[in-house]
Amino acid sequence: VCSSDLGVEKMLKKISYLIIISILSLISISGNKANATANVTNHKIVIDAGHGGIDPGSDQCSGLYESTANLQIATLLKDLLEANGATVYMTRETDIYLTNRERYTIANATDGEILVSIHLNGSLDHSLNYTQGLFAKWQKDMTLASVLHEQLASDLGIQDGGLLQFASGVILKANMPATIQEAVFISNTDECIALKADSGFRQQEIANSLYNGIDDWFSQSYPPVSPGKKGK
Repeated sequence: VCSSDLGVEKMLKKISYLIIISILSLISISGNKANATANVTNHKIVIDAGHGGIDPGSDQCSGLYESTANLQIATLLKDLLEANGATVYMTRETDIYLTNRERYTIANATDGEILVSIHLNGSLDHSLNYTQGLFAKWQKDMTLASVLHEQLASDLGIQDGGLLQFASGVILKANMPATIQEAVFISNTDECIALKADSGFRQQEIANSLYNGIDDWFSQSYPPVSPGKKGK
């Protein structure tokens, strides 16, 4: 091997080393920045895991009720929010049945700033799959529903089912901005397989996306909603 070849090899190794160090530095910086600038810090969020107990929700994914998957996602989301300095109130943390009235009563008894109700859609057509956001009142709920829905639509790799006005008592009677997010169709064949995987990666993906949407919401300046104020 000639000396010039050895010189080139040493130079390439040095360049590779510098590139690796630069990448590791950037990762460290970006990680610290994310933790330091979490927009959810010091904010208060109510999480409602849909269905539960005698109301399992969709039963179209054999071996996994919607109510169970909803709670799994809600728990993962709670962990993410609390790890970044938020206060979280859960309407349920076990497999219990709650009426819509009980859910919004729990939410309204807290000082929560927003309410996020987690659901998964269901259909007898097991090929159907999209993500959809629901809101009750235009003035109170529309913007929150849109911000979270846009994040899910961007992250989950499935069709965008858009926004739908839906007068569910849980979000309709909540004093704070509220939304139901129908993240995916649990009845979809591929989603069912993913949600039943031992790794829980799909639940984590949904929780991560919801967290990012909530964090984005708190990064923006929205006029506060007074308790009891009627939206249009």
